[in-house]
Amino acid sequence: MSQSFSSRNQEENRKQEVIDQLHEDFEPWEKSRQALYHAGPKSWDRLGRYHNDGERIYKDFERADGTSLKPFHKKLKSLSRAAKLNGIKNAHPVYRYPSAYLDALIHVDDAELWALEEGRVDDDIIAAQPPTRRKVLEWLAEPENEHVLKAMGDGGTDIWAHSKPGGGKTSFANVIGGIRMPEVNNETLLWMLTLDELECLPLAPYMTVAVPKGIEYEVHAKPRNPTLPTTEIELTDVFRDTIEYRTPRDLMTKIVPGGLYAVLPDPLFRGCEKQTTATYTPAREADEPAEVTPLRDVNFAFMDTRAKDDEFLHSTTMVLDEFSDLVPLNPEADENDENRKVKGYPVSQGKGRKKNLSTMTLSHSVSRVDEGVREKTRWFVTMPKTPPPNPSLSGIGNVPIDKHYVNRFADRTGRAVIWRDQNYTPIEWPNPYRSYEFRGEISVSYPRREEALHAM
Repeated sequence: MSQSFSSRNQEENRKQEVIDQLHEDFEPWEKSRQALYHAGPKSWDRLGRYHNDGERIYKDFERADGTSLKPFHKKLKSLSRAAKLNGIKNAHPVYRYPSAYLDALIHVDDAELWALEEGRVDDDIIAAQPPTRRKVLEWLAEPENEHVLKAMGDGGTDIWAHSKPGGGKTSFANVIGGIRMPEVNNETLLWMLTLDELECLPLAPYMTVAVPKGIEYEVHAKPRNPTLPTTEIELTDVFRDTIEYRTPRDLMTKIVPGGLYAVLPDPLFRGCEKQTTATYTPAREADEPAEVTPLRDVNFAFMDTRAKDDEFLHSTTMVLDEFSDLVPLNPEADENDENRKVKGYPVSQGKGRKKNLSTMTLSHSVSRVDEGVREKTRWFVTMPKTPPPNPSLSGIGNVPIDKHYVNRFADRTGRAVIWRDQNYTPIEWPNPYRSYEFRGEISVSYPRREEALHAM
């Protein structure tokens, strides 16, 4: 009897060790404008004197030498300074060919472009921006950077990263999508989650999890260390806070500029069918497994509402993992209207782009994706040891790199080549996982959905 009690006590102690490690690794940042807004009843306007998450987040990520990630405006200044010293022909490709990367990262609208072209950096539209964004815009207005400013396009962007498993797509999305986009653009981030592994953990101290209202869910931490048990936890053991939403459109009324959100899919697909005029069947309403709509299909409805409903027009980046599963080649006209959803995706993507919506998509394969989607995408990121797409692939167009060039950057992780049309440039980013020690997976499950699936 006492031995059994002792074993249970040891098990509970090990579970508490897991939770304590999570609390240490993911201590939330609660002093930003976005955090204070979601924590209490204060209006967004009354919190204007507080810093945004994007003004702080990059400081939490270290480089290999132990220093913080350098502010992006300082990196830009070093690029133009080097070009002055050594000549534009010897400058870094990021500076020589700004349409290959800087245009994808720095998001501006027509009014901002007009002010910058005329050098009116004292206008409120520039001067009132958060400092980390304002300094980037001021850099664009400097005479020696005129070729960069001319390369800037209006509206949202599309960046598609591809590699074999473990090739660096997720770290790219965390650093470029989750750190640089909020820092440079005060961008709102919507990371559309898959349940089996939450890939955005490096951003968790700054993230609000959007949870479908009224849905029962469980969260588990699964350490790689075999001496530590799988432990049931709360979302707030890892993430900063949570909000609830009823439909995709409802969530768009609750997010705020510059906020980072991890979005759990609604297993009941409320509001999705009306939004996309396509079929969504929850597990509890299906008669056989083939009728059950995959959870990832909520992404079509979120894309559609952001593109059409005008509830939230602030610059937004949507991260979509496992992209080739969402928009496959040759989609079927099945029980879930896969064909209609996939063919409608690039239409919504194009409309959303005009309304400052950017997408960051991640996949193992480019060839397995619908050609209409391929045709709409403007930037590709090819990871080392990953063959670039074949130019003969429908919808791709010109591919200005080959595998030999890409593999020049395979000597360490956190490097890739970003390209579009004729231009390309190597880029690199720091390891986003260095800031926490937990190794393992955080997963979410919906018990009632699983029960309904098992009952079929």
